[in-house]
Amino acid sequence: MVKETVDQNESRQRILDAARAEFAEKGFDGARVDGIAKRAEVNKALIYYYFKSKDELLQELLRTFLEERRTRRPTTVTDPNLVDLPSQIAQFDVQFLYERRDILRIALMEDLKSSKDGIPGPGTVLKHWLDGLVAAREDYNKAGYGFRYTPRAVTAMYFFHLMPIMAFCTMGETLAKAIGLEMPALCEEFVKLILEQNGHHFHSVFGNSCTDPAPEVALPGLEPRPPSDLLTHVHRAFQEGELYSAARIGAILSEIAPDSGELFSKLLEMRYFKLEKEGRFRWCVVGDKTTFPPKPKPPVGPAGSSATSPDTASPRPARPQSHVELTAKERDALVAKCMPDGRLEKFPLKEKARLAVIDHISSLFRSDRTYTEREVDAILKPVVADHAKARRYLVDYRYLHRKPDGSAYWTWDAALPEKPPQ
Repeated sequence: MVKETVDQNESRQRILDAARAEFAEKGFDGARVDGIAKRAEVNKALIYYYFKSKDELLQELLRTFLEERRTRRPTTVTDPNLVDLPSQIAQFDVQFLYERRDILRIALMEDLKSSKDGIPGPGTVLKHWLDGLVAAREDYNKAGYGFRYTPRAVTAMYFFHLMPIMAFCTMGETLAKAIGLEMPALCEEFVKLILEQNGHHFHSVFGNSCTDPAPEVALPGLEPRPPSDLLTHVHRAFQEGELYSAARIGAILSEIAPDSGELFSKLLEMRYFKLEKEGRFRWCVVGDKTTFPPKPKPPVGPAGSSATSPDTASPRPARPQSHVELTAKERDALVAKCMPDGRLEKFPLKEKARLAVIDHISSLFRSDRTYTEREVDAILKPVVADHAKARRYLVDYRYLHRKPDGSAYWTWDAALPEKPPQ
């Protein structure tokens, strides 16, 4: 009985594989059941035993193809070379769809046919994509990306993200041959362009969707979200391209939200601020690589003055590794060389350069709080490929202190009421 079931499954799969090859070569209209039977080395009666018609055979091929994409599509960042989830999904789609470009061509033909009626039918890429938008947003939300499906956002996702990838996967080989370029080289350039497009739309489309007054498009199962009043206030408070000191940012945000430090950390995570020279931050709505937060301003007492005055404050501890001869100019140059896009892919071998990078990365952490190891890793992952090594270096070079069991971390200059015991 088991062998019979296995044989039936093998026969059914051989028919599907043969149909895929026949449709890819001749198109749906040109393919014949006789040709599929010949390729699969079965008789026509067996094909009709499993599938009522050629159309049903095509729909099963498309269903399997689209379901595989849905189940294999990444929901978390697993590639240390990619800074965010949108980039990883884009790279996955390029590879997945290119490897299945024969069935993708068939699927796109079905989309073109259904476009005559204006309603995407079952088995079409558009129907599959629309049906997956709600679940996709949940995945993005879990990864820390909040956005709304405004008309602008949906248009960008379909015509500027999905469609270019499908066009490349189905027609890239033709272009590569026409211009005498190896396909891997063309693919590398295409992926770079797609990731640049993602970065450009990060804020101009998806970030701005949170403040866009337009209602969300109607999607099955989607619970519409109103524009964010908080982000609307933030957008109005800062000017595109302007530079702000850490103190000025803190003052502005404190008028918008009670926890200005938490809001600033979130804005950094969402790439609204980019760290420039001399510790100032540029407000950039178009988005850039994740950058670093500054050291917070001193705690404020009840009367609005600093909690400790210069006369009563305890002596500030010496900065870690301050004995290393490294001017601010040298440090900035080394950081710019090792982290040209704001992300460290590999630690430099020379200690002076490594110290410059570690000193720069230490700006990620505030001196008025402690962190769990999980929080430390979450802060480091967007900006360092090897976050575990970065955490170890921060401790080894004394920029971070920690409890022996690793349950708490704090900065070298922590201004805590009572430092955790080491």
